[in-house]
Amino acid sequence: MVESGQPATDAAPQRKTPAAPESRALAARFDAHGYDWESILSGDADVPELSVRTLPKDLVHLRDVELKKSLFFRSLLPATLQVNRDIEAARDRLRDIRALVREGKNLDDDDQAWLAATAADYNGDPADLDDLMRRVDGVPPSLVLAQAAEESGWGTSRFVREGNALFGQYTWNDDHNGIIPADSGSDSSHRVRAFNSVQAAIASYVHNLNTHAAYERFRALRAKGVSGYDLVASLKNYSVRGSDYVDTIRLIMRANHLNAVDQAELSGEVQVSRFP
Repeated sequence: MVESGQPATDAAPQRKTPAAPESRALAARFDAHGYDWESILSGDADVPELSVRTLPKDLVHLRDVELKKSLFFRSLLPATLQVNRDIEAARDRLRDIRALVREGKNLDDDDQAWLAATAADYNGDPADLDDLMRRVDGVPPSLVLAQAAEESGWGTSRFVREGNALFGQYTWNDDHNGIIPADSGSDSSHRVRAFNSVQAAIASYVHNLNTHAAYERFRALRAKGVSGYDLVASLKNYSVRGSDYVDTIRLIMRANHLNAVDQAELSGEVQVSRFP
């Protein structure tokens, strides 16, 4: 299977529906939890662990552009940080295993089994722990949010509404849920991969960057501590637009000050509510 990002082409038609009650209800719930986007950008508040299973279906009808953007970002950021947190836990264990190997110590059965499974999951070699460390790593939230905005039409595409497909990942795997693009030809077998939640979509996107051969340079630069903004240059292969795509993602980052979210942290209090 090969997965790659493609622009969301099936945007929902614009209709005059000024109320957007579902979007406004979500905004009210965020506000009730003190989840303010400006406070996140300024670093004055941590990100609450609010689980948003899907984006509001009426987000496309929300006329308030700034509210639409903040809803989109606030919906995705907790899930993004959770995905990165889960990866960091695996990375910590991998780092400990690498230290043992470098000391010439034998791994116990549990560590050997875990290492083999992790290497298989990340398309890596269990004997090349340095390469595995480059693969088992998080993605800067600024990059996640900017690409999601571009690929999903700010959460308004048909692919998002029908299957939480935030990143336009193509799949040819019959085991994956997928959505057939409206402009797909009769001889085309690809689908846009669908997910049961925005967090699952984000996890799949991160896994794609961490495993696909097309993003080896991305992983090498990330290992050197390159910023999310500068990492965009290594993602020309994500879109057929190439350099123009890189420019667009960077523009979204600058215009929305997304570099600030790379320092954001989840709060310690887990909120069990799910929206919607």
